[in-house]
Amino acid sequence: MNAVEKLTLDGEIPVNCYVIARQGACYIVDPGYQKEKIQAYIAAKGYQVKGVLLTHGHIDHIEALDCFEVPIFIHEQEWGILLNNSKNGFDFFGKKPKYQFDQLDIRPINSSTVFPLGNEEISVYLTPGHTIGSVCYRIGHDLYTGDTLFEGTVGKWDRPSGNMDQLRDSVLWLIDSLPEHLIIHPGHGRSSTIGVEKQINPFYIRWRNGLEIIQ
Repeated sequence: MNAVEKLTLDGEIPVNCYVIARQGACYIVDPGYQKEKIQAYIAAKGYQVKGVLLTHGHIDHIEALDCFEVPIFIHEQEWGILLNNSKNGFDFFGKKPKYQFDQLDIRPINSSTVFPLGNEEISVYLTPGHTIGSVCYRIGHDLYTGDTLFEGTVGKWDRPSGNMDQLRDSVLWLIDSLPEHLIIHPGHGRSSTIGVEKQINPFYIRWRNGLEIIQ
């Protein structure tokens, strides 16, 4: 089994950036902050970066978006969040991107998109709720959940395009449909498994039992 490679990046909100690597090539998931730290890590590993995979378009997942000159992939429904500084969080923190979006190679994806990597492939699951175009990425036993599903909790839905009903449906689908041994790697905090979250996640338990939640 391939080891999960995680960089914890410091910014307004500490965030997990992941490197999915197979046979010397890799994709970077959510390069939130500290561009130089990401670049140094990749250089030390000697990986060929094939692209950047975004789980959604918030500042803590995209501030180092220009860390490499490679294609950047985001769900087609998230386009309006990514490119709007009043929705992606830059305005909220009084900041401006250090790059121009129109100078980056940003490409839309959907649930049919797959990314070949080594002898495997990365699949895309649309999981709206935190934002309208939030996605999870799966390869093998690993699921990268962004801000949709965390250890013991779920993402907030009070952001632009957030929706509690959609998040509930996304979380229920993930936990009820995917294998319990699948390891979840969230955008913040520690990893968990689908099986553990089925047992302990209070949002899942309440939603599964038809109970309301007020955030």
